[in-house]
Amino acid sequence: MNHITGNMTEDKFTQYREAAHLAGQTRYLPDLELYEGTLRGYAVSSPYAHARLLELDTSASLAIPGVAAVVTASDIPGPNSMAPIIDDEPCLLPVGGVCGYLGHVVCLVAADTLENAKKAASLIQWKWEVLPPVLTLEESMDKKDFLFEPLHLIRGNTREAMEKAPFREKGSLRAGGQEHYYFEPHSAYAVPRHQGGFFIRASTQSPSDNQRFAASLLKLKASDIEVEAGCIGGGFGGKQAQANWAVAWSSLLAWKTNKPVLLILEREQDFRVSGKRHPFKASWEVGFDHLGKILAIDLSVAFDCGWCTDVSYAVLHHSLFHIDGAYFIPNMNVIYYPCKTNKPSSTAFRGFGVPQAFSIIESIITQIAGTLGKDPAAARWQNYYGIKKNNTTPCNMLVENNILRAAHRQILEKSGYNALRKQINVFNKKHVSVKRGLALVPGKFGISFNESFFNQAGALVNIYRDGSVLIHIPGTEMGQGLYDKSRTVVSRELGISIERVRVCDTSTAVIPNTTSTAASTGSDFAGSALKDACDKLKKRLNPVALEIMGLDKGRLEWKNNAIACKEAGKSVSFNQLALNAYMALESLSEKGFYKREGIGFELKTMEGRPYWYYVMGCAVTMVELNLLTGEFKVPDVWILHDCGESIDQGIDLGQIHGAFIQGMGWCTLEKLITDEKGQLLTNSLDNYKIPGIYELPEHFHIDLFQGNPEPRNIHNSRAIGEPPLIYALSVWLALCDARGKILSMPATREELIKPLYNEK
Repeated sequence: MNHITGNMTEDKFTQYREAAHLAGQTRYLPDLELYEGTLRGYAVSSPYAHARLLELDTSASLAIPGVAAVVTASDIPGPNSMAPIIDDEPCLLPVGGVCGYLGHVVCLVAADTLENAKKAASLIQWKWEVLPPVLTLEESMDKKDFLFEPLHLIRGNTREAMEKAPFREKGSLRAGGQEHYYFEPHSAYAVPRHQGGFFIRASTQSPSDNQRFAASLLKLKASDIEVEAGCIGGGFGGKQAQANWAVAWSSLLAWKTNKPVLLILEREQDFRVSGKRHPFKASWEVGFDHLGKILAIDLSVAFDCGWCTDVSYAVLHHSLFHIDGAYFIPNMNVIYYPCKTNKPSSTAFRGFGVPQAFSIIESIITQIAGTLGKDPAAARWQNYYGIKKNNTTPCNMLVENNILRAAHRQILEKSGYNALRKQINVFNKKHVSVKRGLALVPGKFGISFNESFFNQAGALVNIYRDGSVLIHIPGTEMGQGLYDKSRTVVSRELGISIERVRVCDTSTAVIPNTTSTAASTGSDFAGSALKDACDKLKKRLNPVALEIMGLDKGRLEWKNNAIACKEAGKSVSFNQLALNAYMALESLSEKGFYKREGIGFELKTMEGRPYWYYVMGCAVTMVELNLLTGEFKVPDVWILHDCGESIDQGIDLGQIHGAFIQGMGWCTLEKLITDEKGQLLTNSLDNYKIPGIYELPEHFHIDLFQGNPEPRNIHNSRAIGEPPLIYALSVWLALCDARGKILSMPATREELIKPLYNEK
């Protein structure tokens, strides 16, 4: 039986459990009622991983009954580009262009049914000059084929420190990618408007980016495009930059036909076309002393970024800023290579490069412990960031509100780590084919977008004359609880019951210039912008409340659905205030705005303040591994995570649970396999394994760290979406502990028994 421990009240749990999103009541794009005459869109993609498109003939496709249009690159009114950072990604492959991967979209079909659209796609005539694909990191490195200049992080004098180090070791690590497998595939519904422009309903994390690219492609103004996102069926980063695709393709077809177009990628097509988590190969040399303290690290990492940049530039920067993990490292020389391959462009995925960085540094710490014959937990303790010294990162940012050692001590006690280690040693001596392993992993995760201009958000709060409240937020709900946390913030700020507060679907027509709901900033940004709006409303409505109470002045408290002046012993209900303010011609609508200033870094030196604050915690996992079959189970997981003062404990506990399981999938189960032609072979759940109920730990002990509020953030809370995924590395490292060596990721059953064969 799976157990989750925590200090969540029963009422909160019931409210969280019965939320519409969790109860299966959310309506996704395929569930919507469509306008009469709606067409179905279909994206036609390249059959080759690397080839030049010489000829393209769509006449036979257009002759199919029910086919309304075929759109090619030559039809696009505006620039044929939808690259989020570096302009290397066309919307559609033009004739004469070179496809970057097997699945690269060439043209689009709109028809009365999906079946007719697919039939038309099968009749497209084209001619290709097939080129040899680059499919491995080794090939890309040999060719020095990089999407942008390699990133370099230098601290101290690594060469000198390495030469003086009492101990030196070399090592390497290889890790694969990961499919997002969101519940709802990429999809968008584009509807022409009678006054011009388009309304687009999309499954997206980035409505404003979608708006920008749709307007550019159609040579329209941003104000001509409205993108709306309701609750979407998961994102995990996969619908950050790449949600542009479905929006762009559906809007192009709607423009061409002047009819509504619904475009939904089929699951196999979504697998084949969309990007994954960045795979990598790392090689290092580390110098350390007899205590296990790191003195120097010389590290190079090759990342498989796929065929175009997408958001790899940002992912690699974010990863580089976390290569230190939870540890103060005085001397570092790190270089990241953005390798170009003929695969789908690797993209944002929960953690955004941080899990890769942590897997590397935790491998290094584990290697050090093995060399010295120490428990890895002891080696970690030696290297943690300090409070008053050894407290600045390689980018020269101060590590504040540091709980690393406090969390380490607490997790040792909660898990009974030292006693467990002794029990495991005894067990392993008695058993030949079954071994147990144990691992402790700390976390230190930076929160904010590294680029300063992304750190802004708007919101709108409308109070109606009956006392009900409708809010518009800058972020999209994808199952992470953003709607409920936003309602909670407004409920607290206005002192009203949460049932009075409703969240409207996110729209670029209401909240302009939104930043992607990513980087774990959704609740931070929405909550802070909503608070600003509530503060402005209260300032404007306080005089109205005083007048109703017959007071000239007084200190007011907004609480329990009323506004009260304690010293005068008088109060007015929220409903009465709303009605009176309306009758007095006082505005009951207010916009809010939030910005984080001072975020950024110098590209040349990699120094600055890339984050607003850090989220920290610690996890311990015990595993039991069958060496003959590669099967393993996870009897116990202990997690201690710092949410500051949690806005909603139920949501936070759920996010910790989900992030851990998703990370566990990357570490142990989810293997992507591409053949020599660039064809993705693991393109469905028939051949790609994600965690299921049988992979759940038998006992999940999750606790929130107490007594460390985050003064920089809304209601003293800390972000929750991405950081807990790091703790899943404890499953992988516990398996490595059971095997007695560092294993590649994912540590699948085949990988877990492979070292056994190699040793014979």
